[in-house]
Amino acid sequence: MKVIILAGGKGTRLWPMSREKYSKQFLKLVDETPLIEASYERALKIVGPEDIVTITNKDYYFYTKEICDKFSPALAQNIITEPLGRNTAPAIALSVQYLIDKLNEDRDEVTYVFTSDHMIRPLEKFIAYMETAKNAAQDGYLVTFGIKPTRPETGYGYINVGESLGDFNKVESFTEKPDFETAKMYLKIGNYFWNSGMFAFKISTFLEELRKYQPEIFEKIEKGFDTSLNNFQDMPNISIDYAIMEKSKKVAVVPMDIFWSDVGSWDSFYEIKEHDQDGNVLVGDVEAIDVKNSLVFANDRLVAVTNVEDLIVVETNDAILVTLRGNGERVKEIIEKLKKENRKEAIEHQEIFRPWGSYKTLETGDRYRIKRVVVKPGESLSLQMHYHRTEHWVVIRGTAQVTIGDKTFFVHEGESTFVPKSTLHRLANPGKVPLELIEVQNGEYVEEDDIVRFEDKYGRIDR
Repeated sequence: MKVIILAGGKGTRLWPMSREKYSKQFLKLVDETPLIEASYERALKIVGPEDIVTITNKDYYFYTKEICDKFSPALAQNIITEPLGRNTAPAIALSVQYLIDKLNEDRDEVTYVFTSDHMIRPLEKFIAYMETAKNAAQDGYLVTFGIKPTRPETGYGYINVGESLGDFNKVESFTEKPDFETAKMYLKIGNYFWNSGMFAFKISTFLEELRKYQPEIFEKIEKGFDTSLNNFQDMPNISIDYAIMEKSKKVAVVPMDIFWSDVGSWDSFYEIKEHDQDGNVLVGDVEAIDVKNSLVFANDRLVAVTNVEDLIVVETNDAILVTLRGNGERVKEIIEKLKKENRKEAIEHQEIFRPWGSYKTLETGDRYRIKRVVVKPGESLSLQMHYHRTEHWVVIRGTAQVTIGDKTFFVHEGESTFVPKSTLHRLANPGKVPLELIEVQNGEYVEEDDIVRFEDKYGRIDR
């Protein structure tokens, strides 16, 4: 068996915590484990690390690889990076072709498709449902998983469960995100389940239905993985539900009575967290007086709230979201507006993660920028130069190995060094603890694109 992990989602409804360059699957929103890490833990209960394929986008590659490396080098070897987003149907099709071409997968073996950003428990019950899905897939069905609903949720798609086939059922129909009154009716009827976005199938069944209902995608992947990856941008932008599941006559559903959440909005985050005696979810440094049924999430600063009800407040160091509970879906509208205005807050945090570590902008002014830079043990930045700025580094923790021009030397805690304009330089951490330093940039232009890389262990060469 094989498992495909879909890890390219943007998580826009969880803005400002989740952003396009660093999405919700990598955040420790609910506990101390990123959602994608929990997804790998579930998958590894079913197959070995060498049997898991992850498809993500190029911005998330190094984040994904770092988490894969925690489990096994074999897990990190099978990461596909999409050139650009094309929704779940092309992503799954490309991953299936990878299984055929690169892993020599038997077309009659069962493959599971899991998401990277959902909460599921208990694990043992989930694994039992996977065995049921395996049997259904071996019978020639495209299998989806329905979650028994606990409330009239308008942010999820629904599956109308039809004729019983033993431990699983035929699918009568799919409904995409109904209004509140319709969702209430579905809950009352009882045979409607939330659409979890997970699947199971034999590769032969998937390809047969793909050829029948999405010949444009099928013809492209039939040319082989490498060719279809190079032409990925020509595939239609369509979800697997619209592309195949809502059209096929071979769709079965495994109804699951477990805890599940896609943690897709602040409303769903509020639902899954424990509430205090006033119905509040208070996270971080929060002072609340006469506050009821509200979510207040303080990430960097003290947030004080008084005399409000049914409110969502989410604070980060560069943006604050305030909205009424129940309006979580409208956060997407904010993102669209910010993008039209070219606001970087829609795309990235002030703290930016790189394969070697991270940096956080502390202050920006006319002709200068101040950053806090953290380099992981054993890692190094590229050999690079800047045309328009100088850099002054002050080490506040650890030891830096610095190359400036033709000289390489060490800079210790409390010491500093200076990098002139147009000078080749490199920063590395030779030690066993994170290297932390303050970087002061000065010049007529201090944006990130004033970097020319000459050598880079992560393959980011400009010339």
